Amino acid sequence: MLNIVFLGGEDVSARIDISKILINLGCSINIIGSESKEVFDNNNISYTKFNLNREFSIIDDVKSIIAIRKILKKYSKEIIVHAFDTKLTVFLPIAAYGLKNVKVVRTINGMGRLFSEKSFKYKVMIFIYRFIQRLVKINVDFTIFQNTDNYNYFVNSQLTTKTKSIVIKSSGINLKEYFTKVDDSTKSNLLNNHLDYENSTTFILVSRLIKQKGILNYLEAAKLCHLSGLRYNFLLIGQIDSNKDGVSIEEINKYKKYVNYLGRKNNIKEFLSIADVFVLPSYYSEGVPRVLLEASAMSLAILTTQMPGCNDVLVNGVNGLMININDSVDLFEKMKVIADNQEILKKMKINSKKHVENFGLEKVTTECFEIYKQISKL
Repeated sequence: MLNIVFLGGEDVSARIDISKILINLGCSINIIGSESKEVFDNNNISYTKFNLNREFSIIDDVKSIIAIRKILKKYSKEIIVHAFDTKLTVFLPIAAYGLKNVKVVRTINGMGRLFSEKSFKYKVMIFIYRFIQRLVKINVDFTIFQNTDNYNYFVNSQLTTKTKSIVIKSSGINLKEYFTKVDDSTKSNLLNNHLDYENSTTFILVSRLIKQKGILNYLEAAKLCHLSGLRYNFLLIGQIDSNKDGVSIEEINKYKKYVNYLGRKNNIKEFLSIADVFVLPSYYSEGVPRVLLEASAMSLAILTTQMPGCNDVLVNGVNGLMININDSVDLFEKMKVIADNQEILKKMKINSKKHVENFGLEKVTTECFEIYKQISKL
């Protein structure tokens, strides 16, 4: 039996679906994270909580590494610990140092803000990041990358080797869940309450509300559409982010005439069911954005950028259109193109649903399972 431990942060419950499949394959599963315990208890999955500060803090980070090590030392049998989250892919190799029964696997699911900024400060931080990655790689048994850009960067920078790494695109999406239709009464209620124009193309953006996700570009493009006399529907869903890069409610309200901001929602699938085009004008170094996969599974066309991860989901001209980074005018022009050609839009929506099958949870889990088996024999 393979003993798998997933290590993650405040969204580690995203590993519950893959855990259930692995349990059916005969694995023992434990999860460590900074999320509350309730959801894991409800799914009968063993869970241990620790404290994790998402921002940089030497004291808090050292405390987290010590806490992870204490948890790992409680395991007497051989375990394969698989870390997600940018910080934890560094913390785990350090915390597991010298623990002979611990095999270390990590998923690099994007390189985030660090590789999205061009300032001197971030250049220094990138230098430090590369230095730390070189230090910890000796204690990493295998690295999984979610996109080829990140894989190539690590290999070319000698932060990993080809023999100890692979690309598995995304953490997997439960296609059965999204291929199930939303009932007509729910859709009708959402259409009546949230769309301004009947029988008009509906665009939607679901994201953390930070500038690097292109939120302001989306708002500005919606305004340009309205000022040009184009009456499309625009929905924006996401929680206000308190960090310095967050888009404030005051900024969003400046565009309330053009965009319907709905705040944070849990029933994302239902809102995707009333939209036609998903927009993610990101200039943030993504892994593979899960929300793009969800939108594709719900048969939405895609408007997104050439950023790593985004370009793995989008096939330009097939399931959507590529947009320029940080370019509201180009986004406005692409919105017009896609909305004014309904036959092309219809084909793109069909192609999105076909393409997303490459990112299915069953497929991703099988690929991970093979890696776990390979590592257990080392």
